[in-house]
Amino acid sequence: MARISRILMLTALFGAAALVVPGAASAVPATVTAETARNTKTQELTNNPDSGMPESCVERRISLATGTYDWAQIGGLGERSNLNLGQGWYTWKDCLDPGNGSYDHTTWLNPDNPDWETIELHGEWKPEVPGNWQWGSFLDPRF
Repeated sequence: MARISRILMLTALFGAAALVVPGAASAVPATVTAETARNTKTQELTNNPDSGMPESCVERRISLATGTYDWAQIGGLGERSNLNLGQGWYTWKDCLDPGNGSYDHTTWLNPDNPDWETIELHGEWKPEVPGNWQWGSFLDPRF
């Protein structure tokens, strides 16, 4: 019985070692490209909002690499910006604030690094027709 236990233990050790040792056929991608990140929400919106309606927000945490990003709002005529961002964690928030006939759309990127400032985009949007609309913003890495 002890001999079987030792054989099973040796088999398990050699099997684990085989999983750790890279094989000759392993491939590493030649280039790595980052994907576009989105901070979005889909909800029922009217084509005639008024200031008595509640604000709506969507928020997420995101870890970003150092580089240049194309940052823009989705749904409406918001600002578009090319940013140089440092590596680190950010809180990313979009809010729609109903006004008299349109929505004010504000987007923030708030870095955890206390030496960096929060940045904002502002836009105004009036959906053409009432219905379910997706809104928010995206970050598209340019690297």
